[in-house]
Order: sequence, then C-alpha cells, then structure tokens
Amino acid sequence: MSAKLDITAERLSQDSFRALHGGDDYDFSFTAQRAGVVLDLTSATLHLTIKDDAIQTDTNARLQLSSAEVAEIEITDAAAGEFTVKFVGTGAKSTVSLEGEYKYDIQAILASTTIITLARGVIEFLPQITRASS
Repeated sequence: MSAKLDITAERLSQDSFRALHGGDDYDFSFTAQRAGVVLDLTSATLHLTIKDDAIQTDTNARLQLSSAEVAEIEITDAAAGEFTVKFVGTGAKSTVSLEGEYKYDIQAILASTTIITLARGVIEFLPQITRASS
C-alpha cells in the first residue's frame, strides 16, 4: 500500500518545513518503502506525476518527472531505496505555472515489470508574489 503523504502548506509548516511556491526550486528526499521494508531501486525507474484530477491521462498532467533524467529524480542510494525529487522554478518541467492544490503520486517500476506506488496525496504550491525569473 502506498503512503498517503499530503505536501501542503499546513502539513509542511507542522513539520517545520517551508511551504512550496510555484516557480521556486526544491529538492525532496525520500526512501522507497513497501510495508515498512526498504525497496532496492537498482535498475528501477521512478516517476512523479502531478495532475488536476487523478482520472486525467498522463498526457494531461501538470508536471511529470522521471529518474530517466537525473536532473528530475535522482536515485542517490539504490540499495537503501533513497532518491531525491528535484523541482525547478524555470524551464520546460518547472513549477512556475503551479499555483493551487493538485493530486500527485510517485511510482517505482522495478525490474521493468513491477509497478509500486510509493506515495500519493495532495501537493500544494502557493502563489508567487514576485514573479521575476532572473
């Protein structure tokens, strides 16, 4: 079963983290687990998808990141199940247009056949006040 992990301003504040703002850069570190057991991510591919609604097709996602691109999701210690999701504020796969609450999940594809949803929930990006990009 996947972990229900809401990444909202309120939740982040409770955990002493700053809220996310669309257009800012963030790195989030995770440990892949299933039923409390750490998953070995050797040869795995990870995907993070953010959508307005869970029933939308992936082609209509607001943002999709993959470990196929180290600049998007980096598997930092495969044997320990550790990886980092890298949100960027500018560019083709940026958070600049994300303001509001969205559905998201993080999935791992192990050995090219087994799909495991590691986390799912709501992710919130607060609006920018300053909209400078340089």
